[in-house]
Amino acid sequence: MGKLVVLTLLGAGLALIGERLVAFRQRINAYREVEPVEPQNCHLIEGLENGAEDIDILPSGLAFISTGLKYPGMPDFAPDEPGQIFLMDLNEQNPRVQSLNISDGFDRASFNPHGISTFIDKDQTVYLYVVNHPHMDSTVEIFKFEEQQHSLVHLKTIKHKLLKSVNDIVVLGAEQFYATRDHYFTNFFLAQLEMFLDLCWTSVLFYSPREVKVVAKGFSSANGITVSPDKKYIYVADVLAKNIHVMEKHDNWDLTQLKVLRIRNILSEKPEISTEYANNGSVLQGSSVASVYQGKLLIGTVFHKALYCVL
Repeated sequence: MGKLVVLTLLGAGLALIGERLVAFRQRINAYREVEPVEPQNCHLIEGLENGAEDIDILPSGLAFISTGLKYPGMPDFAPDEPGQIFLMDLNEQNPRVQSLNISDGFDRASFNPHGISTFIDKDQTVYLYVVNHPHMDSTVEIFKFEEQQHSLVHLKTIKHKLLKSVNDIVVLGAEQFYATRDHYFTNFFLAQLEMFLDLCWTSVLFYSPREVKVVAKGFSSANGITVSPDKKYIYVADVLAKNIHVMEKHDNWDLTQLKVLRIRNILSEKPEISTEYANNGSVLQGSSVASVYQGKLLIGTVFHKALYCVL
């Protein structure tokens, strides 16, 4: 009888693991085949060989690009080089990237940039907020952009016990931003187990000097975040669930979910959204962001290259 119980429990455990494995591979699109959709006027951006994880474009057409993200379990083509912020002027006929100098006093050797967001003050001063993972921790760095000098002046480092495993941010005021937490656990093994079991424990945080709080939770993996042009709604991409959450922003910075947009039939002949670019990995691997400015499209990747297209 004892052996039968052991075999029964073992069989049930293996069945559960098998079911979770199949479900996990479906969530990460392991079985998907991509048919290329490539505009004629596209080319790789020279100088971006180590990722372009996030891109933020100013109304003037200046694009900030974060590169060099190092993350456990992820390919790294330049392990000894720190991360950088590049600038690209999309008003130029043949735009090129230029690395921005960072002011003295900032630990550039451990710079590991992830998501970025810009904020323009009333006096038109541009500030760049950068999610940073020095030594695999999570901080938010605030820089002042000096356009004439093509440089970033480091102003402040923000740390908080809730700002763990931060992926992306969207800034709405001076030191006021929403941030996504893409894993509940910070331990690499537990974070992988969390994704495998689809625990849906990730969240969106609000930060200000006066208050830090969780404003939305229950995501499989809260990833990209942005705000509507009228500043009334926040959009959160749940990458593993393959959907986008539309959330209303309240005066106290709380968020209320209005609806969930699930992208369907993206590879069919009649998709519900238009596909401007698709590639099977022969050109780009691990794409993470796409930004548009006046008919010009920038596509970035977590660890690979970046693409510039004229639509």
